[in-house]
Amino acid sequence: MMKYKVRKTILAAAALAALSLSACGGSKEETTGTTAAAETETETASESAADTDAAEAELEELRKLPKPASLGSVKLGQYKGIEISAEKPYQITDLDVDNYISYYVLPSYIESVDDAIKEGDTVNIDYVGKKDGVAFDGGMAEGYDLVIGSGNFIDGFEDGLIGFKKGDKTTLNLTFPENYGNEELAGAAVTFDVTVNDVKRTPELTDGLAAQIDPEVTTADAYREKTRAMLQDNEDYSNRQSLSYQAIDQVVQASEVTATEEAIDWKVADLIVNYYEPMMTQSYGLGVADMLAMQGQTIEEFKADLRDVAEESIKQILVMDEIAKEENLTADTAAMEAFAADNNTTLDALKENVDEEEIRTATLEQMAVDFVIDNAKITYTETEEAETGTAAETETETKTETETSAE
Repeated sequence: MMKYKVRKTILAAAALAALSLSACGGSKEETTGTTAAAETETETASESAADTDAAEAELEELRKLPKPASLGSVKLGQYKGIEISAEKPYQITDLDVDNYISYYVLPSYIESVDDAIKEGDTVNIDYVGKKDGVAFDGGMAEGYDLVIGSGNFIDGFEDGLIGFKKGDKTTLNLTFPENYGNEELAGAAVTFDVTVNDVKRTPELTDGLAAQIDPEVTTADAYREKTRAMLQDNEDYSNRQSLSYQAIDQVVQASEVTATEEAIDWKVADLIVNYYEPMMTQSYGLGVADMLAMQGQTIEEFKADLRDVAEESIKQILVMDEIAKEENLTADTAAMEAFAADNNTTLDALKENVDEEEIRTATLEQMAVDFVIDNAKITYTETEEAETGTAAETETETKTETETSAE
């Protein structure tokens, strides 16, 4: 719900770790001072293991750290009628809908056809390239999938297959480009013996396919409209999130907020245990302790890096909780269900992993953010590009409209 920004994380270390793991191994080298080198490596390994053990022990303590009874104090500043500037929400177009369906939906329903090959088809082919009647290195493959029109092969290869069908064989007479990377083939006349094993085509969106993709619709038009609504919801959600970040930051800045050291310690622990630990495990198969050891950073240094963002997070929580009290907001079951739906899940699913009181608290905080936005004066800016004689010449026109939701 809150947007976390950290000055320094272990994400970079994770990337380095992945590279290091992929680069393991290599040729043996003659060395001198073998005994000294072995002793150094042993000492380094022992120190690394000790650091990892210490981090693991600290992590275990962080997992046990309870939420303090008091997070701090807050004296609310202005939270009604604050002024926010944002880009006007983007409106999804027919082209957006068609592109989404073409690139992200229909390829999953690609099917073999008996028709002649045309641009855009995916063909499975065997081919042998020959120069002066002799096969050349790198010019042979079996069962190769090629998208006609992709430009992956030299000029004339893909176009030369257009019109053929599954089972057909042909010989293409082609010429490599003069600037081709392989000097032996640069500018050379060659032949490619090609066998077409299969022809696959991405289908058009028909009423029948639309119903197959989504049983809740019966026509292609209905599926397009449902897709439009989904894409628009995503755009609106992104815009709402942008407004939320501005609203929270502005209200915190206008208020007198103090986070206790205990609260900051707890939030640091919460970030490490409930954010970084799962993220590292899921993404890289390594825990925080292992990642810190690979980075050469101690758990205490990592905790220190997180204190600023933890303090800011506590201040945001204090402000939102106070607004909820001031406005008598209540997170009943319906509100929690709406909160879950906004996060693409259900309340029952949330309860399987999260304590209900935590869900209630998060719902209240989101309700407080929504209250601030709904009562804010939002200035939307819209940027348009207009042609002025040629496609390359554009100008930017900025329109401003002020919307006050409270009116």
